[in-house]
Amino acid sequence: MATQTEVARHLSLTDRQLRRLQKLPGAPISNKRGQLDLDAWRDFYISYLRRSKNDVPDGDSEDDYEEKLLIARWELTAEQAVTQQLKNEVSKGKLIDTGFCIFALSKLAMALSSTLDSIPLSMQRQFPGKRKLTAVCSH
Repeated sequence: MATQTEVARHLSLTDRQLRRLQKLPGAPISNKRGQLDLDAWRDFYISYLRRSKNDVPDGDSEDDYEEKLLIARWELTAEQAVTQQLKNEVSKGKLIDTGFCIFALSKLAMALSSTLDSIPLSMQRQFPGKRKLTAVCSH
């Protein structure tokens, strides 16, 4: 039986890395006094390394994590810059919100539909002899 620090030192890990491993399913559980089984942890760590070898082909996982975090921050910054540019375009009046466009076009379509519906009737009144023209316009 060993303490957490002793197990971490035995496996060449930091305390933080060992605590992260303790959260994984299948990790050995300490007894009531906080003592850890060194052999069980050695077996678990070897199986963990074998599994992670298939998942991560090269590199240190900590370096990969830092690199992924840096890339995610860069992408977030780029997206925030695009968002701010769009907001600036809206404030300048060069860009219009799609919700407002849909609202305005629906109102325009309603106004145009009543006008377009009245065209065949007004044509029939204006030119009573031209029934074919009215039939073509109404279909």
